[in-house]
Amino acid sequence: MSEFLDLEILKNFTDILESLGIIYAIGGSVASSIYGKVRFTQDTDMTVEPFENKADEFFRLVRSDFYISSDAMRQALKLKSSFNVVHLESAFKIDIFIQKDTKFEKQLLPRRKLMKLSDRFEKSFSIVSAEDIILLKLRWYRQTDCSSEKQWEDILSVLEVQKDELDLGYLRKWSGVLGIERLLAKAICEAAS
Repeated sequence: MSEFLDLEILKNFTDILESLGIIYAIGGSVASSIYGKVRFTQDTDMTVEPFENKADEFFRLVRSDFYISSDAMRQALKLKSSFNVVHLESAFKIDIFIQKDTKFEKQLLPRRKLMKLSDRFEKSFSIVSAEDIILLKLRWYRQTDCSSEKQWEDILSVLEVQKDELDLGYLRKWSGVLGIERLLAKAICEAAS
């Protein structure tokens, strides 16, 4: 699938979110590729604010171009977990993570950055901040028993490319709250060498 087609699909999906006033931020490997080194990914991760009162309208608007399970969506909204939508023509998948009620998750969306993803494409998208993508990937890396080499490479890549722009105080504070301070310290050391 071409970059332009991926962006067109993302545009159509985020246009729906924006039309309903649902705040979102793109994360995952898309975000780490923006802030670090580009890596091929077959899907997009997105954090969205809870939208229970807009669920029916969201479902109605999304299902014309995407496969979406109403049950999975409603379960994710109820449990503040995740569900996905799959573009019907291309099979491009968007994993949607409902923002949880933790202090860390509650600050993800307010810290998002509006960015253009391509010079060939006019729309700007909301992207998780560089610091937050590092923390999210460190948390995921820990949850996979520190076995995901791709996650670790993404973390190092963002640290290397963004080194002078990162808010290290913010990273240290939240890594302590999330219990990943040792992993952050290790990543910072590796990225600097």
